[in-house]
Amino acid sequence: MDLRAIPLEKIEFDSQQPRKHFREENIKSLAQSIEQIGQIQPVIVKEEKEKFYLIAGERRVRALKEKNQKNVWAMILKEDADPERCRLIQLAENLQRENLNPLERAQAVKHYIETGDLTKKEASRRLGIPRTTINDWLNILEVEPFYQEKVLENFYGQDSPLTLSHLSLARALQSNSSDPSRKKILLDQILKHNLSRKETREIVEACSKDPLLQVEEAVAGILIRREQRKIEKEREEKDKDVDIKDLKKAFDRLEGIITEIMNSRHELLKENREAVIEEFRYLGQLLEQAIPGGLEAAALSQEEEGEDIG
Repeated sequence: MDLRAIPLEKIEFDSQQPRKHFREENIKSLAQSIEQIGQIQPVIVKEEKEKFYLIAGERRVRALKEKNQKNVWAMILKEDADPERCRLIQLAENLQRENLNPLERAQAVKHYIETGDLTKKEASRRLGIPRTTINDWLNILEVEPFYQEKVLENFYGQDSPLTLSHLSLARALQSNSSDPSRKKILLDQILKHNLSRKETREIVEACSKDPLLQVEEAVAGILIRREQRKIEKEREEKDKDVDIKDLKKAFDRLEGIITEIMNSRHELLKENREAVIEEFRYLGQLLEQAIPGGLEAAALSQEEEGEDIG
């Protein structure tokens, strides 16, 4: 490879570039960064006659054009560069930078496998990615565009629960069943009830153990348990609030009793000093059980405020 500055106007975008989706705000942010500190990393191009075909770095090229720059620093592959090597560089650069969304990534990996006439095992070795991961990535190509879009909505932080993990679980459900419609039913239920990956896994496991169990029935069981957990949590929170209120009321009553005793029966306190001290020690033990470390924390807090706790 040669490194040199080349005119932006001579760069041709590759129609087979894995990445199709570019977020305008990210391009503007990158353009601003390049304007302030310069182009840190060169793009990669392949030189053919008087043109340069972009292999990697389309975001950088777009950002430079955003700022009306004339040139871009580039690593240049010669005309006789191996096409297989170009494809591998192009794909690896995008995968390593996590620039591709799930659909673009799957399409790019599939294209790489098909154009190189590779098995998934061979692609896994060349890309340095586990074969199970590649299988998970490719699952998005096996579902309808509607579900693909829902996965992309989740990827971009929009209101959709559907992930690649859900697709893998739905595929596993279909593999364990003679009914191909169960995969679609499960995906619809995930979207309808906002099922988590853990809940979806439990549904798949239940249906695998009982082939006669309908997906909707397994989902109903999950929803019942979800509601039970919600009720239990609300009850715990309510009980906690009641305990705190009751404890505060008890403190208020105790404070009133102690004040009354000290105001009206101070002589008796002197005569029964040891008995009273013992009672207060016992009370302290009860409070420590109710609020572990609470007495020590209160004492430290008072010391910090300069109060006399003796």
